[in-house]
Amino acid sequence: MQTEKRHIAKNNRSITGINIQVLDIFFIVVTAIVFCFILVISNTVNNRFHAVENAIDKFIICEQSSELIKESSSFLTDQARLFVVTHKEAYVTSYLEEINETKRQQKALVELEKVCNEKDLALQRLKIALEQGQSLINMELYAIRLAYKVMNSDKIPNQIASIPIRSIDLNVSEEKLKETALNNLFGEGYLIYKTRINENCKLTIAAIEQQIKDELNMNADELGMNIRRLRYLFLILLIVNVILFIAFAYLVILPLEKFKNAIANDEKLNVIGSLECKHLAESYNEIYELKAQNEKSLLKKAEYDALTGILNRRAFDQICATSAEKKQQIALLLIDMDNFKYINDNFGHAGGDTALQELSRILTETFRTDDYVARIGGDEFAAILPHCTPNAASTIKQKILSVNEKLVNIKDNIKPVSVSVGVAFGEEGFSEELFKKADRALYIVKEKGKRGCEVYEENYAAEE
Repeated sequence: MQTEKRHIAKNNRSITGINIQVLDIFFIVVTAIVFCFILVISNTVNNRFHAVENAIDKFIICEQSSELIKESSSFLTDQARLFVVTHKEAYVTSYLEEINETKRQQKALVELEKVCNEKDLALQRLKIALEQGQSLINMELYAIRLAYKVMNSDKIPNQIASIPIRSIDLNVSEEKLKETALNNLFGEGYLIYKTRINENCKLTIAAIEQQIKDELNMNADELGMNIRRLRYLFLILLIVNVILFIAFAYLVILPLEKFKNAIANDEKLNVIGSLECKHLAESYNEIYELKAQNEKSLLKKAEYDALTGILNRRAFDQICATSAEKKQQIALLLIDMDNFKYINDNFGHAGGDTALQELSRILTETFRTDDYVARIGGDEFAAILPHCTPNAASTIKQKILSVNEKLVNIKDNIKPVSVSVGVAFGEEGFSEELFKKADRALYIVKEKGKRGCEVYEENYAAEE
């Protein structure tokens, strides 16, 4: 058993092929690498989307801040103008509330600084707009102060009262003061500042739009490139999976299916497929051959006579049944060894065994290789000659004569040894009737004094 195992192991070591475990590891590594690239690119794509979101948020905040500054500036202008024209102090209250409490312009700047850095053109433009807005506020506050002087009111808000009146406006008439106040709010200088504020707000929007456009273009290009990369990677994954499926089917599934069919048909396995399948096939074939040898050995023990080495009675019966099924033309020979009791009595059982062995050897050498010679009893033998017709009767007799001549000089000088043979021909294989005919012919040989051969004839039946 150890020798057989070493022989199997030696054969397995000589097998070459694709190792499915190595192949699996390779595909796992390739898949893992591809997935890592997918994760990296996906993260880049995600970052780009966040960049686009941030750019859009930045644009919205910039737009809102610009609008807030313009709205605040317009509101202050309206409140200052209305007060100078109507002298209603409610407009001053609203004005001061805007610059001291609501502070929309300052809030807009704070919001913008959250999304822009100092180098951003949008932030720079908006700061210029705020500086210009502060100049407008100064002009508006001075106009409001002049309006209070025209009103001669004692209830001037502290913030307004703290604004000094220029010496040029101290000793002029109320009409002149009113004209100066209106000129501050409706004059060309005021309108220029107002226009510049609006222009800077527009430039802020334009600058941020261009910046966002550039970022969107850059991100769009990057996104497009990354999406193409993702497509290639997914295509690689698809190809890898298809190759893995084909390889697994070709190297494992198909060989196993063929192995299953071969095992079902009790055949050896073809050494195909992956290295593991080849090892499996080789190991199975080794076991198959050992099993076949064991079965052959057992079959030989079951079908061959242990003493003489020729077919035994069991095998002879099977051959007879087969010839009957095939309806073959056969010649049946019943062969008896003459004087067997005498040989045993004078030469012992060893001598009897030798005589049987020698007779078996001579019969095997005399008849054809496709003829069947069997020992069916102690000193009884039989032979079936397939495809043999009555025309071969003389040939058979000549063969039996030759057998008897050879038996004269067998080893150990055992004497006398001879055979008596009865022959019958059958047209449709073996039958009990054919056996009786051959036995009848044998009986006649015995009656004639043994050591001879007789072929059954129909007139033998009448003699019975």
